[in-house]
Amino acid sequence: MRNFSEKERSCELAFESGGPFWHTYTSGRQTPILFVNDQAMSLVMNIVAQAAYEYAGQIRIISFEVMNNHLHFILSGDLHSIDGMMSFILKRIRRAFGLKTLPDVTSKPIDDLTSLRNHIAYVHRNGYIANPQHTPFSYLWGTGPCYFMPAMRGRLFSEITSIENRAMFRSRDVKLPPDWQVVEVDGASGRASSVAIPEGTPGRVLFISPRSFCDINSGMAMYRDAHHYFSLISKNIEAYSGVAAELDDGEFLTDPELFVQILKLVREKYHLAAIRDLSKAQRLDLARTLHYDYRSSNGQIRRMLGLGEYEVDSLFPLV
Repeated sequence: MRNFSEKERSCELAFESGGPFWHTYTSGRQTPILFVNDQAMSLVMNIVAQAAYEYAGQIRIISFEVMNNHLHFILSGDLHSIDGMMSFILKRIRRAFGLKTLPDVTSKPIDDLTSLRNHIAYVHRNGYIANPQHTPFSYLWGTGPCYFMPAMRGRLFSEITSIENRAMFRSRDVKLPPDWQVVEVDGASGRASSVAIPEGTPGRVLFISPRSFCDINSGMAMYRDAHHYFSLISKNIEAYSGVAAELDDGEFLTDPELFVQILKLVREKYHLAAIRDLSKAQRLDLARTLHYDYRSSNGQIRRMLGLGEYEVDSLFPLV
């Protein structure tokens, strides 16, 4: 068994040989809710798979997540190719969902191994933060379920019928490698299935498994082992704050995670034992901290501090 230093050196070599790395994303602040159900999310997953195939050899997708109105990618490749791939994806999204304009795309370089680890973990937490029904490992719309988790066997792309193919991409038949795996989601449960779901099942959707078109092994190679990755996913709150500020992103903590931070602030800043002991002035002061330092939404601030909608919206007007 390798020791800590050997594992860390292996990660450093993987980083040094694998770049340049980028966090490429579209802004959720600019775009209304677009992907409102499993059918919409699966279509975007399939568009990403198609783009990955088109740009194979130029770009490696290390991780990604599809949110209901924006996208996050950790990519390796040159910026010109990344711009081309994102244009490919967004033009098809615009056509499928009736967007009048394309969302802005930002690519930020990732310059060191620690930052790459934090950015991958941050991406995989996005769906978990937005949807309390999920963990970072059960949110289907990205690579979160792929890291250090057993692969789910599905059908091969070569086994997909022409009708299914057209439904998956909302276009004429799309050509992809025949050995790529297809994930099937049962609309009744909202969960991926390891067996074929009969056609006609309400809500049934099919999408290409990210394991087929993403470089999952390179992403996992940035962590010493599964324990290291799981620890960063669940405990690295200070790092997520930095990533969120860098990306000008929104909430990055769940309510329970934020509650722990609030209790620390209540005790250290106000020298009180509980949130209920705060005065109104102290609650409003703490609301500013949650908004600016923890990037909490108005709704999360109201939930956590027991403030009224008018009070919070007056402090932080909705644009």
